[in-house]
Amino acid sequence: MTNQAIRRSQSGEGRLGFVITLIVIAVAIFTGIKVVPVRVSAYEFRDVLREEARYGAVRDSDDVVSKRIMEKAAELELPLKKADLKVSRTESQMIITASYEQPIDLKLTTYVYRFHATEKAPLF
Repeated sequence: MTNQAIRRSQSGEGRLGFVITLIVIAVAIFTGIKVVPVRVSAYEFRDVLREEARYGAVRDSDDVVSKRIMEKAAELELPLKKADLKVSRTESQMIITASYEQPIDLKLTTYVYRFHATEKAPLF
């Protein structure tokens, strides 16, 4: 086999690797664009729960706290249902539990992001 014949048989290998790399990068970017905003909203919502638990003692009632949390969930476009939010207080602490499932369409499949958080804070 001559050098010219060897070069002809290897000429497409570099392009194929490049195309595969581009496909992998495109899939990663697409997935990131779909998943990252959902995760960011979840982290922000967890902060809201933590804040409401901390300052729950100064709120008039658990209903006020629930209403504030539901408003923030609507603002963040989270699929939180009132039945999935539990606000309670004992003599010494405020307890807030929230959970929801958010489907993310990835074209070939649907990923379901599951959020569950419980925040506790002392009442002063």
